[in-house]
Amino acid sequence: MPSYDYRCLSCRETFTVERSMKDSPETSCQLCGSDDVSRIWNMNIAAGARSQEPAPSRAPARSHGGCCGGARHCH
Repeated sequence: MPSYDYRCLSCRETFTVERSMKDSPETSCQLCGSDDVSRIWNMNIAAGARSQEPAPSRAPARSHGGCCGGARHCH
């Protein structure tokens, strides 16, 4: 059964609700009972079950200057 993460906008509590995709998406805070909640979207939901491996970290590209990025043949 899918689980959905929420944050209460009243008391800032975060909580998880497990429910069928057929069930109503309406929920209230499990701590204070407020209906003012917001769904938390995370990358695991967007990526689905395609890969269980963590995404590789990518270092920012380095700029060495010049027209060719600092290659020796550059003018």
